[in-house]
Amino acid sequence: MIRRIILLFIIAVSVSSCENDIQAVMDFDSKKAAIENGVDITTIFSQGGKVNAKLLAPTMERSLDKPSYVAFNNGLKVYMYNASLGLESTLSAKKGKYLEEEGNVYLSDSVVVINKKGERLDTKELNWDPKKKIFYSTQEVFIKTPTDSLHGWGLEANEDFSERKILKVSGPITVQDSTATLD
Repeated sequence: MIRRIILLFIIAVSVSSCENDIQAVMDFDSKKAAIENGVDITTIFSQGGKVNAKLLAPTMERSLDKPSYVAFNNGLKVYMYNASLGLESTLSAKKGKYLEEEGNVYLSDSVVVINKKGERLDTKELNWDPKKKIFYSTQEVFIKTPTDSLHGWGLEANEDFSERKILKVSGPITVQDSTATLD
């Protein structure tokens, strides 16, 4: 008799412990459904019918929750083109994040930009503000040109890196003789 009571008690506890809270299940499913994933990503950016960039990434994660974002956690590479589809520059980073509501892009971990002049920027972090049309960083930056190597902390640059400013320069700087072109 005692064995039957214990067995019935164990069965009752087992059955009651298997109950799921419906709201908890729905909340879990909605969070899981709010993420989109992609692999082998190729995205072509165009404006006014003209291609201006191509993004390649092995993976992408897009969150639909607020604030919504697109994350590239396994690297990305962007090719930027001029109006005649000539390659202007390439950008690569191990991580990137695009905040959809802000419109800003945040790149981190081994960020490298190389323009068509062969100038190279290396930094740990680079941010892009499309409203202001600038790139900026507060981290250590290295810029290598065919004639110079520049080092410092912080950077502001226009979108094609033709104009750039290191905020706190460190190390020697070569100044070209401005009178040499006057002859």
